[in-house]
Amino acid sequence: MIPPDWTPVHRADGEQVGWLCADGVPGPALPLLLTGTPLTGPRPRDEAAALLRQRGLAALDRRWWARLPEPLPAGTFAAGEPGEDWTWQPVLLVESSPTGCTVRPEWPAPGQTGRALLPVPVAGLLVEEPPEG
Repeated sequence: MIPPDWTPVHRADGEQVGWLCADGVPGPALPLLLTGTPLTGPRPRDEAAALLRQRGLAALDRRWWARLPEPLPAGTFAAGEPGEDWTWQPVLLVESSPTGCTVRPEWPAPGQTGRALLPVPVAGLLVEEPPEG
């Protein structure tokens, strides 16, 4: 669930590109991607909003890492509470909304069509680099 103090940021065409979070301090804001992941550190609000409009959607188009079961079940699988035996796997973001984001394996096995649904904000469920160990 999106915290009530997050402010949505939209492009001129109305598409949402991210969020601004006050991060507990007056003045600067933390620019957050649609997943709730920080794009950069805190910046002046105008600068943070402009950065999201310029790079917010493009920043989502990359390899991410999520803990998932192997193999990922067919269909859409709720992955908000990773199991003990789940491993960090490279994934691509398929869709993101204020209620959740969907990822798929970066290199799915032949016939593997499963998707994983993560809550937004994703917190530590979707990361830029796999954790050590």
